[in-house]
Amino acid sequence: NNQNSFSFLLSLYTAFFHKLKFKLPCSNLKFSSSQEARKTHNNFIYKLNDNIKPNIKYNYANFSSQKDYSELFKINLLRSKFGPYLAGLIEGDGTIAVHEPNRSAATQKYNPKIIIVFKKADLPLANYLQNITKCGKVLIKPERGYVLWQIQDIISVYTLIYIINGFMRTPKIEALNKAIVWLNDYKINARNIDKLLENGNPRINLIINKISLLEIKPLDQSPLETNAWLAGFTDGDGNFSINIQKRTNKNSTRVQLYYRLEINKNYHKLDLNGNTLSFFPIISKIGLFLGVTVYSRSRIIKDKIYYSFTVMSFNKSSNSIVYNYFNKYPLLSSKFLDFKDWAFILKLQNTNKLTTSYLDKAIQIRYDFNKTRTTFVWDHLKFNCYETCFSE
Repeated sequence: NNQNSFSFLLSLYTAFFHKLKFKLPCSNLKFSSSQEARKTHNNFIYKLNDNIKPNIKYNYANFSSQKDYSELFKINLLRSKFGPYLAGLIEGDGTIAVHEPNRSAATQKYNPKIIIVFKKADLPLANYLQNITKCGKVLIKPERGYVLWQIQDIISVYTLIYIINGFMRTPKIEALNKAIVWLNDYKINARNIDKLLENGNPRINLIINKISLLEIKPLDQSPLETNAWLAGFTDGDGNFSINIQKRTNKNSTRVQLYYRLEINKNYHKLDLNGNTLSFFPIISKIGLFLGVTVYSRSRIIKDKIYYSFTVMSFNKSSNSIVYNYFNKYPLLSSKFLDFKDWAFILKLQNTNKLTTSYLDKAIQIRYDFNKTRTTFVWDHLKFNCYETCFSE
């Protein structure tokens, strides 16, 4: 049995390093002892952590079965492929809820939870993300016109935080860090309590063996064009538009293409020093990336004033940057379909000087676009660049 287990590990390690373009030096060796196999495993874990760059090194002592090893590989692959996208999505349309430490003792029993809101048409995306992560459950709210992906069991919350930790770019990292502190405290306290029990608690053992202490990481300051964070954020807060209007004092029509992001000015909570947290640093970075100006906006809704920042691409240069980015890091919501239609008109604009040559197509596309869209095809979820690590 030991020899079969060693052979399994060898084949799994070899396959994994082949995917990472690494050669495992001992892949043709035969183990002469369990100690030698253990040494090889230790070296593998260290190299895995160096190259996948997880938040914290997994405690390999917790992974004693073939199933556990497979789960370790999958969560690291999920992190490397989906981490930036999921971080952006949560920062756009998600909430990380953690009970404040100064609340009454009765509320402390509630776990941190992550809730992501989707419009009703994006139910396939919610189901897709739940399926690949195996976290939480999807709740349909037909009477309210939206769908929720709700993650609240401890192992699922830990898994999703592990995947996105280090990829956050907005003040919402404050809530993520609180959740990490909660999980770390739970791990330490639950382990200490469990040691006091005569036979241990199977449920507590299951949880503490599936989670490790997490490192609190700073905001991701890498260039926006280096990962899929902006794709996830756009699926939450962005939109594409095709504006068709008559030119002033001219007997002609103009077709304008826009990509637009709007976010609140300030985060709803203060930092540890009591200071207001602003979204300006990240919206400014997006503006610089697109080469456009950041606008400040205020509006009154039901006697309340809302302040926000907006960036908008509208010229040939900025629209080209938008086109290239989302071709490299695709959207996954139904906004992917809007982008493809938007990109189709952009291509016609770049290859035809006369608006009249593509005006009819632009008008036709607008009938089934954005809020008026009735045609939904989800092939992009079956064949997306993020999931190639699972299908190869």
